[in-house]
Amino acid sequence: MSRLVASADVGGTFIDVVVADFRNGATRIAKVLHRKGNQGPDIVRAITALVAEMGHGIEAVETLVVGTTVVTNALLEAKLARTALVTTKGFRDVMEIARMHRPSAYDLHKRRSSVVIERELRHEIDERLDHHGNVLTALDRAQLQDLVVEIKAQQVDAVAVSLLYSFLDPSHEHAIADALSGLGVPVSVSSEVLPVFREYERTVATALNAATNPVMGGFLDGLARIEAQGGARTFVMSSAGGSMTFSEARRFPIKCAMSGPAGGAVGAQAFARFHGLQSVLTLDVGGTSTDIAMLREGRIPSTNERVIGGYPVAVPSAEIETIGAGGGSLASVDRAGRLRVGPESAGSMPGPVGYSLGGSQPTVTDAHLALHRLGERSMLKGEFVLDRAAAIASIETEIATPLNVTWQRAAHGILELANANMARAVRMMSIERGIDPRTSCLLAFGGAGALHAVDVARRLEIPRVMVPFYCGVFSAFGILSVEASYDTQRTWRKPLETVTMADLRSVTEEMKAQLEARACGDHPGVPELRHVWMLEMRYIGQSYAIAVELAAFSAEGLEASRQEFLREHMARYGHASPTDAVEIINFRLTTTVRGEHAEDHHPPAGPTVAPSAQATRDVWFSPEAPTACRVFSRNDLPDGWTQSGPLIIEQLDSVTVIGPGDVVEVIPRTRALAITLDT
Repeated sequence: MSRLVASADVGGTFIDVVVADFRNGATRIAKVLHRKGNQGPDIVRAITALVAEMGHGIEAVETLVVGTTVVTNALLEAKLARTALVTTKGFRDVMEIARMHRPSAYDLHKRRSSVVIERELRHEIDERLDHHGNVLTALDRAQLQDLVVEIKAQQVDAVAVSLLYSFLDPSHEHAIADALSGLGVPVSVSSEVLPVFREYERTVATALNAATNPVMGGFLDGLARIEAQGGARTFVMSSAGGSMTFSEARRFPIKCAMSGPAGGAVGAQAFARFHGLQSVLTLDVGGTSTDIAMLREGRIPSTNERVIGGYPVAVPSAEIETIGAGGGSLASVDRAGRLRVGPESAGSMPGPVGYSLGGSQPTVTDAHLALHRLGERSMLKGEFVLDRAAAIASIETEIATPLNVTWQRAAHGILELANANMARAVRMMSIERGIDPRTSCLLAFGGAGALHAVDVARRLEIPRVMVPFYCGVFSAFGILSVEASYDTQRTWRKPLETVTMADLRSVTEEMKAQLEARACGDHPGVPELRHVWMLEMRYIGQSYAIAVELAAFSAEGLEASRQEFLREHMARYGHASPTDAVEIINFRLTTTVRGEHAEDHHPPAGPTVAPSAQATRDVWFSPEAPTACRVFSRNDLPDGWTQSGPLIIEQLDSVTVIGPGDVVEVIPRTRALAITLDT
């Protein structure tokens, strides 16, 4: 009897799909071009084809977990639904007032992103709580009825409700939401989306949640067929590293903003745990962007200070740095005669010139192809044939001629600039957080991660690179293994030294009961639940806090959290005072359904005989002259196989480039590549 589990990672250029049978270890993977507006049907078609290869129908799929960029793309492209806002009288303009800091301190021409909700769609209502949650002004029910009529006339697609101090008492927000329910549009309330203080961030998060609700709903509707046909249980990867039921994702789409990249971080966590790696930097290079994460002692740090498309997204998410540098990043020469790479991308349509889908502007992928790091039949087992001559011609016309250099130097310059951008992001994720990247391992994945990893590592003097077996669809494997989870937050300001166990129980028991009710409602039987508590702490008088784990509800547990806060403060800012007073600002709780669909998965056993090179081709590792380079198929490499570069290793979903003098070894069981750089 098979137990099939499927996952999909929707990237900017490709959709990666994995189907695995956890009973016998069989696995199938696919990469399909991302067609905007057709993600759901394309995922269903890809899963159907893979399941058929395994001798089953789609009804055999028990679980589907999806990581998606639809929310992120909506924010980046400002393609948000027409949304109304209801807020406390006097706070209509809080999103425009925002914070005092500028987006760029020295750029006089820099402007903030447009406000999420236009002023004419923002409505005030008479109600007011004080900072303890006591009612100062009762909700005006008569005004509320008039407000419903007014919002209905505006024909909005969603409504956000964010009242002052609603995180202390949500009853007014719930009354407004009940009154608006008859409009037939989704209503988001801040006491559910982000129940913490700071009205600007809370209001923006709620507005973004409402404004992205229709786009997430449309995406999930496209996947409804797999539920209808097979009855599979369906989940969406969350930004924080767990998975959410479709119903939860419909309610809280903003919690899926970093959905796909978080899958890569979760996969890296499992990889690091299996290989005993304490410090890992990830390099996830896709077609549109590069995502970098830093894992310390096997943990994925989280943040609630993320900005996407200029909007603060204050919901907790895995701490991942994203830059506009990927295989599809466009290369050009600006009016000052300087070479530029990204952040604009060719995407999947028209794509790189070498894809022969209509692209005319050279990309990073075209540079790899021109320099023969990619062969004409390197992708998807040669089924996706690339046009090297077209790639060279576009680089010659668009880059080399304006700069008066050879096409080889122009292509090399494109890769150098892309690698420099990636290395800069890795520095931000490591050095700026007090971590020396030279003490870490660089874990490369994504469709293009293994093409760039050795060059990026050499720039940063990182001695070792590792490439997982299924590196091109590694995030999809991470998504496949995540557990279903629920999360909530609560503002609770109190000096740490005054906290008692009774205080803790008073605030935490309600949070725990709330998430347990949601989890038990979504999962049959009596699910086994695991609770992880985080404290956001700061020195009294500071503006922002650091999140640390609360491992035990005891005086010793609180002291351990304080010590972790001091260590993290020292690592981030270079100083920490063991005597200054520390206060708790917020509680965070994540409740995980243990074993819902989490299971480590390793590739099938490799061959036992030493392989021969499939081919030899001239590769330009420098712009001066090519080097004869052996090309191997990754499926042919046995455990323990080792070779010195230069060489290229090709597989269905990616290509690994190993430079002259570098040494590669195949790690037993996981069949990961471990590359030791020539120093």
